[in-house]
Amino acid sequence: TFVIAILLGGSLLLWQAHRNQVDAQQKTSFVSNVSHELKTPLTTIRMYAELLGEKRIDDVDKQQSYLQTIIRESQRLTRLVNNVLDFSRLEQGCKEFSKAEVDLVALLHQQLDSQLMRVEDAGMQLIRKIDAAAVLIESDRDALEQIILNLIDNAIKYAADGEILIVALSQRDGQWLVQIKDKGPGIPSAHRQQIFAKFHRVDASLTARQQGSGLGLSIARQLAEGLGGSLSFCPNDGGGSCFELIIAARSNA
Repeated sequence: TFVIAILLGGSLLLWQAHRNQVDAQQKTSFVSNVSHELKTPLTTIRMYAELLGEKRIDDVDKQQSYLQTIIRESQRLTRLVNNVLDFSRLEQGCKEFSKAEVDLVALLHQQLDSQLMRVEDAGMQLIRKIDAAAVLIESDRDALEQIILNLIDNAIKYAADGEILIVALSQRDGQWLVQIKDKGPGIPSAHRQQIFAKFHRVDASLTARQQGSGLGLSIARQLAEGLGGSLSFCPNDGGGSCFELIIAARSNA
């Protein structure tokens, strides 16, 4: 019994040490990836801002192009910072939701309009399947926007080769269902249960070409659950991925 207890204790210590090592490696990778993601847009913003500030660009079209680049890179920084802040609050269990009346249809269109240039620059066609005129729900607008932005960002990063991004709104079992579909390479079955885990990134050449913190989907699911809904993945018919966001319905007009 004593020997068995020692063996079990030793095994537990080895398992804990391995787990701590994996956590440390993930956090180191996270810091490295976030630092790189912050540095890239900051460098771009500084470069174009300096060119415009020094008045070295006389062409009006180029000036507008540079300004649009600065705006897009600023939005990218905002998404990253919001993810890091949300991750910190969720990990500490201190994330607070401020619920109020939200028009889900208007929110979706606003977010899609704001990301349309990014989608088109990635070579994708945005298809909206949102037939309702208005859908009033009780929810946290900022959290919903962050979920939608994370899902769109994920599609742009990893499914641009599919050239199509579909955002659909419908009802299922008395709740509202937001589907974000693409025609990209999809997610291997071995990784489908892990994609919502923090720091997880599919080990493939596709993700290796894209910088990321491995937090977007994890944060999106936690925010969805915090709002009383859910976020899940399913293979898209005909290839690609489909993320399904369930939102509790209150009323529609």
